[in-house]
Amino acid sequence: MIKKYLLLPVTVIICILFCSSYKEEKKTAAPSHFVSIKNGHFSLDDKEFFPLTINYKVSMLHSGGKFYPAPYNGYYPDINFISRNPDSCKNDLLKDFMWIKELGYNSMRIVGIGEEVIEDYSNGKLAVSACCNENNNQSTYELNESTYQEYYSALATVFKLAEQAGLKIILLVRLHPNYSTTETHFAKLAKHFSTTTTLMAYDIFNEPLYFDTLEREKKDIYELVKRWQKIKNDNAPNQLSTIGMTGVREVIEWDPNIMSVDFLSFHPYEYEPNQVMSEIFWYGKHVKVPWMIGETGVPADNDSISYDVQKNFADKTLYQTFNCGGIGYSWWQFRDVKWLDFHQDFLGVVSRDGITKLKDGSVVHGTAKPMNDVIKSFEIPKTKGECVQPDNYYNYSRNTYFKLTGKLTDAKGTPIEGGIILAWSEDWTQLYHTVSKQDGSFELFSQFPFYHWKASATEYSMVRGDVNMTQVVTDQSKNTKKADLGNLTLSPLGF
Repeated sequence: MIKKYLLLPVTVIICILFCSSYKEEKKTAAPSHFVSIKNGHFSLDDKEFFPLTINYKVSMLHSGGKFYPAPYNGYYPDINFISRNPDSCKNDLLKDFMWIKELGYNSMRIVGIGEEVIEDYSNGKLAVSACCNENNNQSTYELNESTYQEYYSALATVFKLAEQAGLKIILLVRLHPNYSTTETHFAKLAKHFSTTTTLMAYDIFNEPLYFDTLEREKKDIYELVKRWQKIKNDNAPNQLSTIGMTGVREVIEWDPNIMSVDFLSFHPYEYEPNQVMSEIFWYGKHVKVPWMIGETGVPADNDSISYDVQKNFADKTLYQTFNCGGIGYSWWQFRDVKWLDFHQDFLGVVSRDGITKLKDGSVVHGTAKPMNDVIKSFEIPKTKGECVQPDNYYNYSRNTYFKLTGKLTDAKGTPIEGGIILAWSEDWTQLYHTVSKQDGSFELFSQFPFYHWKASATEYSMVRGDVNMTQVVTDQSKNTKKADLGNLTLSPLGF
């Protein structure tokens, strides 16, 4: 069955028109130079390391039989800003990376260039998507023994430039649950770069809530991720693994506490007031696997939304992450873009306007936004502060029109706190969620009638059903329509 969720992806991969080159160096690195996880936090050279990460899009160009990496062309205001020369292209990447370091970040999540595509779904044949063909359009190039070496060289360029800038990398790759060819590819990739200390982790699957369209049992997901982790461990034991989770709604299938990855990366966004603060509170209370924020952000153009709003959001959510037990923080994304959607267009920490001179005198396009001051001034606190539970934790939007109630318990009648309840409109296009309280009860509100629902809790089974609309009643005092699901019994997972 196809899953029905409101699609709100933030990763869009677009082609690029420029290039770079770098001859990869082979060397053996000491394990102490890798980022690891020790005592519940990241560690680098026996010191606590708190990733302050920016998501950065790197695109691929193919020309003259070779692959070259380049900054995403959407980071520039028009085509005239884009270099077509390989060496200039490489220099543009380095300048961006140096700027990122100057802004206070210590790591990047690189998206785009590491995500292979399935060229033929009948047999799982893989390819690299790159720009440009004779018509200046995106093309795919089959991954085979000859193209692999050029592909590795392009990736190695990115890693070398990041190392030169003093940044660690989380690389987004694309394992696919239904195609073993992606696992074979990942094994080869991981083995090839197993001594690259700049590469701290692989993000092996992005936002399964949106991009895994088939419904799956938790047991199947547990076995799948365990297999993926074994591939990583067998081929790159000194590097880490993560999965990019959209947030609490993943509990229905991709339950965070059944993931055998080294750490989890959550992607909460502020679609409702205090949603991100609430999500982080939930992670801190209910997630046992080490976790960080892998994507978050609010847009700001200093017109419709002031830069102060963005800066205050960064300050609140960064410290909420640390205080709730998160071990890193990442923002989406580096520069503003023009995707014709305000929310995504102005999430960048750098605008597309103006020019900036770096410490070495080089010039880059764009202007840093004030929220970067939060990143630059952050030092790991000696003690944790309060992990704040927002006052609208159980009802982000404060809706009152329709209410779905019930209680989550186990088979013995013991209440289950922190369970997740989702409910949809009749046509499955709109949904809301909430979490169960300490006594297992829940109240899920919306501005439309609920017809379908699912409920689960971490390390418990999932139950589902439809609302009996003939039993909906109206609370006249509050003018609220109400449906009660009664007691919903969840079973603990047996694995």
